[in-house]
Amino acid sequence: MDLATLISRLIADGTVARIAANVSAQFGAGTRMLVGATLLPERTVPENAYREEAIRYRTIIANDGTRYSPTQLKKGELIGSFLVELAEMDIARELSGAEYDALLRFLNSNQSMDAAATMLRWLDTTINRAMIENLERQRWEAIVDASVALRGDNEFAETVSYSDPAGHRVNAGGTWSNDSYDPFDDIFAQADLLASKGFTVGRIISSRTVTSIMAGNDKVRTRVGHPVANTSGSIQVAEGRATIGAINGLLQADGLPPIELYDLQYRTQTGTTRFLKADAMVLVATTGREETLDLGDGDIEVVPDTLGYAAVGRAAGQSAPGRVLRMEHKMDKPPRIEAEGWATGLPVITEPEAVAVIKSIA
Repeated sequence: MDLATLISRLIADGTVARIAANVSAQFGAGTRMLVGATLLPERTVPENAYREEAIRYRTIIANDGTRYSPTQLKKGELIGSFLVELAEMDIARELSGAEYDALLRFLNSNQSMDAAATMLRWLDTTINRAMIENLERQRWEAIVDASVALRGDNEFAETVSYSDPAGHRVNAGGTWSNDSYDPFDDIFAQADLLASKGFTVGRIISSRTVTSIMAGNDKVRTRVGHPVANTSGSIQVAEGRATIGAINGLLQADGLPPIELYDLQYRTQTGTTRFLKADAMVLVATTGREETLDLGDGDIEVVPDTLGYAAVGRAAGQSAPGRVLRMEHKMDKPPRIEAEGWATGLPVITEPEAVAVIKSIA
């Protein structure tokens, strides 16, 4: 069997399409777990431009009445809508040189299964997950900055803006590395903001950079440490940094969740960038909203307390929503395998008041 025939079989039997349709892939794998997908999981949508009807139901307490009086009708819906217009993304890669020769060696040794596995792993890693991670980048830009920057070749640039309620995205009130400033003041202020709107903080997500700054701050060390009296009778804290366990213990003692560390980075052709900015802390409320994911073979997963979803629409030239993967064998010099992928999608935040962000932490 030659490479062209093997590729044709993988396309014809639906193997390539199954990679693109893998619902679990949005959460990452191994050490590259994508936290943003737990807040804004993917949802396929039939249209690329539509009006999202955000409807929430509130519990309105019952009235008292007499035994035989009619029931008393109540209205408690919160209804809002906004226009969603999805964006485009695409990527192309080549497999040539040493990797291509390795595939030929597999085929010459009658190891077609190994050759297929190598090609599919390459296709998933370089094309499919490249689009998945671009959507993850968009999630965190939408959450932290209330905007998503779309950038591409030929100086293509566009910015998508999101609802940004006053006070929900603020710069740190002071310098957290300054021992005279208490970082907990900013954290409790944002938690109180969410509480004032009827929300309970369910998750706090930040970077090791931020927790390291907190760990070295004297105010934080005083809060979590064990004060000791020196010979002059004044009070001072024991030497050493505060541990993240001690910091989380203090947060939990105040009814807040522990800090989740998210330091994952994505690669560009010029370097690496964090999905969640190193100088940001995100407080996410329990929303009561959930997304039900069909993982196939009757396996259903429910993602609780979402902020919305990441819409995946109908890609160019397709009749149904979803990512598109394409692979082709080229015989002109140098012999190679070309692959490309494209998709239409964008994060959609339906609970803009359920997130509070502290930025520019230094």
